[in-house]
Amino acid sequence: MASCISSPMLYTITTVNYFFFSGAVGFLGVVVNVIKVIIFFKLGFKDTTNISFFSLSVADTGVVLMLLGFSVVYNPGVLQAVTYFEVVDSVGYISFGWPYAGCSRVASMMTAVITVERFMCVSLPLKVRTIITPTVSIVTSVTVFCVVIATVVPAFLASRLGPTYNARVNKTTLGLIHPPMAASLESVTMMAMVIFQLLAFGVVTACTFALIRSFTRTVQWRNQVSNSSSSLTGRDKKLVKMVIFISVSFIVFSIPGVVINCMMIFIKEFKVTGLYKNLFVTLFSTFFPMDGLNSLVNFFIFLYMSTKFRNIFMSMFHLRKVFGKNIQIEGNAKALKEDYRTENEKDIII
Repeated sequence: MASCISSPMLYTITTVNYFFFSGAVGFLGVVVNVIKVIIFFKLGFKDTTNISFFSLSVADTGVVLMLLGFSVVYNPGVLQAVTYFEVVDSVGYISFGWPYAGCSRVASMMTAVITVERFMCVSLPLKVRTIITPTVSIVTSVTVFCVVIATVVPAFLASRLGPTYNARVNKTTLGLIHPPMAASLESVTMMAMVIFQLLAFGVVTACTFALIRSFTRTVQWRNQVSNSSSSLTGRDKKLVKMVIFISVSFIVFSIPGVVINCMMIFIKEFKVTGLYKNLFVTLFSTFFPMDGLNSLVNFFIFLYMSTKFRNIFMSMFHLRKVFGKNIQIEGNAKALKEDYRTENEKDIII
């Protein structure tokens, strides 16, 4: 198992995955996530959901920027100029690998926070405004960023770039230098990343099913009380569909990362400095752009299902027709001012 992936094969796989795949996802991801950040900033921070989605968009922007960084480092031209693949591998590991892990875990935890907020809005509609306020949302977002970043710091203390002896080529090249406590420091960060990923995955999955069940019961109760034969209103359907799409997107794109995390827990040598390094790097590079793909999918979910988001997007790019629907520019001002004549006219951001 340790020798199933040779060095030339590893070189080819990582070049394709990091340079071509990650580069394409990273470039598109930077474009759409910058747009997301601008739109949620324009929507304002009076709504707690906008605060959480703004934080999520910032984290997603960090993820796709790291993807672009890997694409630059693993550029065939750079690899050819540097000559030694170990140098590029070391630079990518410490310069983009750990920052990517931090941004990815922030995005995962913010997705979990958003899912919990939505579940509370449905299950506790009369109390949620007193429990989740804009101040609480801001404090929660800042706390998530600070805690995750703090857990990444030990990984940077565990390794640095410097001259190292490369036994394969019998030369001293640029590589990773590890202090005496490197293994312990790196294990702290690695364990924290695994916990964050599994925790976010579990919370999003559980809250999504609970949210759908609670929301369906609430709608059925309203229909019975009102003696209405219709199952769901248009607004209710949008809410259910958006929650399902966002949650399923996160779950699907998180499954490969969860599998790798489980392998790291149960297989001691499955790490970048272990016996199964080549297998670890191969799988990691294959599933590396998943978070970027998730942010791309979320952008189109917002664009299609949120009138507020779509109106501001079209206003930014002077568009009048999207997805076959004629949208008036005046809707942008109405969305920003929340000036609605009827409750049904008001759309939701999630």
